Amino acid sequence: TAWKIEKNRSPLRRIGAAALSLFLAAGLLCGAALAEGTEDPVVVRVDDLLFRKSQVQPALESEIDLLEALDGVWMTEEEKAERRDAAVARFVSAGLIQVKLREAGKNDFSAEEEETLKESARNQYEQLWQGLWQRAQESEEKFTEEQITEFMEDAGYTVEALYEEMKATERRYRAVELFCPGLIITEEMIQEYYRTNFLEPDQERYAQDLDLYEEEVLAKGNESFYVPDGYRAIQQILLAYPGEVDRALKKERARLNLAGRALAARMQELASAAVAAEKWEDLTEAKGAYGEAEAEMTAARTAYDEKRKALAEPLVAPQVQEIRAEWEKGTDISSLIRKYSTDTGDKNLAGGGYPVHPDSKNWSPEFLAAALALEKPGDLSEPVYTDLGIHLLYYASDIPGGAHELTESERETLVSSATWYYQGLELEKLIERWKTEHEIETHPELLDEE
Repeated sequence: TAWKIEKNRSPLRRIGAAALSLFLAAGLLCGAALAEGTEDPVVVRVDDLLFRKSQVQPALESEIDLLEALDGVWMTEEEKAERRDAAVARFVSAGLIQVKLREAGKNDFSAEEEETLKESARNQYEQLWQGLWQRAQESEEKFTEEQITEFMEDAGYTVEALYEEMKATERRYRAVELFCPGLIITEEMIQEYYRTNFLEPDQERYAQDLDLYEEEVLAKGNESFYVPDGYRAIQQILLAYPGEVDRALKKERARLNLAGRALAARMQELASAAVAAEKWEDLTEAKGAYGEAEAEMTAARTAYDEKRKALAEPLVAPQVQEIRAEWEKGTDISSLIRKYSTDTGDKNLAGGGYPVHPDSKNWSPEFLAAALALEKPGDLSEPVYTDLGIHLLYYASDIPGGAHELTESERETLVSSATWYYQGLELEKLIERWKTEHEIETHPELLDEE
């Protein structure tokens, strides 16, 4: 699911949280030990608890590598220094939590609890491995299973690292339950958490940028907590062109293909001329050639479309009449789609239709014009002819703009996530107080930021 609020429950109670989320959430990922013979100095000391470079360094490197991969840009030295200090601070917090749990007799794990966490770590490793393998199969470059395993181990994503990460996370849950039991989460706090962390960021990102919304949310099947105004849901009955239509367009298709290649060539020539030009007049010849190619492309496209429609219209008319007759008798659109349409995908059926906006750029001009010409929900269009087929468009509904209305399941997840968030804030306040009660020594300068 693309639902971005992750239910926050202890690994002992919720087996199946994404490993990647665990890495980012706590940042305590432990990697392989330093090479034999390499000095392993203490980077963080909390009373008698020691965290050495072999523990802290891999956590820092993994986080930097992951954030750079997600953002697609390299961090500056200043940003890396900030991540270094943050990593050290997280280990200080982890140490204080262990000290306080130890004082309360809650720091250790039973054999049964350890086995539960280890099994969870093995499952998480397999999920992460499979996710990377799937991505590798979708890329142009081919990878072997051995390469995926080697990559994960080099990056510190091992079963052992996941196990240590889960123990640290479980200790944090124990600390919340033990030291923050009286926190009352109000409805106002939940709504503020929702607005600040989910609704407002999406609204700021997409309210004035429909293209970005369609690129990041609609095209990729993601979800947003904010929907721009003006969308309507369109379902369709998509019919294929009869075979004889395709065969009869051989001449027009050849002209269209030739015009397309010529236009691409003239565009390249115009771009090259623009690079070499010293004044605007130097582009006159290249611009003229491009204009001629563009005009021929338009003429070829028009001739192709007009002949295709003229050929197809009488051939599909009986089926179109049959569909309209059933629709006028009251047959629901989903039944007609299942019976007649070549498009029976989830979005066209269970999803309630495709989101279409007057400013959308995802649709052909013919499709968009016909969809917007429908006056009210429940209207069915006349046939629309595009390269994808022959469309009968159905105005299913208007899509409410603004804040996403949470489902009951999403609401439960939000409450769980908000509760953990506010409990975490309370725990951080305690940690700040604990820092004054215990001996803490840090040496961030011992860490490498490269």
